Amino acid sequence: MINVLLVEDSAVFVMGLKLALSAEPSFGSIESVASPGAAVAYLNAHPETDIAVVDITLESETDGLTLLGILREAFPSVKAMVLSHYKIPAYILKAITAGACAYLAKDSQPESIVEAICDVADGRCLFFGETIDSERILRIFGGRENLDARKPQGLTPREQEVLQLTSSGYSNAQIASALEISINTVDSYKERIKGKFGLDSIVECVAVAAARGIVAESI
Repeated sequence: MINVLLVEDSAVFVMGLKLALSAEPSFGSIESVASPGAAVAYLNAHPETDIAVVDITLESETDGLTLLGILREAFPSVKAMVLSHYKIPAYILKAITAGACAYLAKDSQPESIVEAICDVADGRCLFFGETIDSERILRIFGGRENLDARKPQGLTPREQEVLQLTSSGYSNAQIASALEISINTVDSYKERIKGKFGLDSIVECVAVAAARGIVAESI
């Protein structure tokens, strides 16, 4: 059974997520707190907690990203994942650095959130709906020497534009509109970018590009 703590200050969102999780037989206790301080107190009293689902924009003295770092240091057995309204891939960098195992948008379908929590419980990493092997995550974010080992061939100006807009949270349709190209062409550019980076997903490409300064961090 997966024991879950929701760190979320929206009562409506908590109610909906609890309803979705309680319908699944894989979950045990499903509790919620509204602040990082309450989360720490709860975890001290309930060491059996498996996963903390954290919102990074909490109306409190400490935001969710800071809480992720606290969880990593004080509660290493608790796996943390982020649910956020923010879809800017640069936030993934901050969340991973702070210790998150997953990052998912709040407007994801309930079944996708349930599946993501199960993935994290099974030791997988999930970012923007793409399951990425934890060893690959460590390789990408593990240090400057690992980033330097991944020197992509030069991007064309249009590929650079597509990568920057992706980093800024634009959807394929929005990129197509902004650049006055078709969605299929956007897909083609993304495939070329992945080929040049030698990576399997555009999320990984954006993460490496942001870490190397290839794209601006849009926060």
